[in-house]
Amino acid sequence: MINCMPKKKNKILLAEDDRLICRAYEASLKQEGFDVVCAHDGEEALQKLGEFTPDLILLDLIMPNKNGFEFLEAIKPDAKLKKIPVIVLSNLGQESDIERAKALGAVGYLIKSDSSIQKIVEKASEYLK
Repeated sequence: MINCMPKKKNKILLAEDDRLICRAYEASLKQEGFDVVCAHDGEEALQKLGEFTPDLILLDLIMPNKNGFEFLEAIKPDAKLKKIPVIVLSNLGQESDIERAKALGAVGYLIKSDSSIQKIVEKASEYLK
């Protein structure tokens, strides 16, 4: 008998304050079959984590209310949340920012200005294999 169960869609929490960029990432990720939930600041992103558990978080660092570093610090003490892979998408490209994000638990770091939307989608796919 053939299994006709639909494949589970991987859920991604996309924390990005620029609504235009957010819509572009969201559209491309959905096209690849991901379920995407957007949050436009760090506070909203934390709130969304109370509503569902994503398989991956794409996180901007420069956001209002709670920046990406503060978001990472907030989820780090939570055993369940800190297991979720976080890929940082930022225009902060200094080594100290990259090291700080990784020290706080980010598994990847992409500089937005150097990364096409396609590259970001590919990176997300890699972590969700």
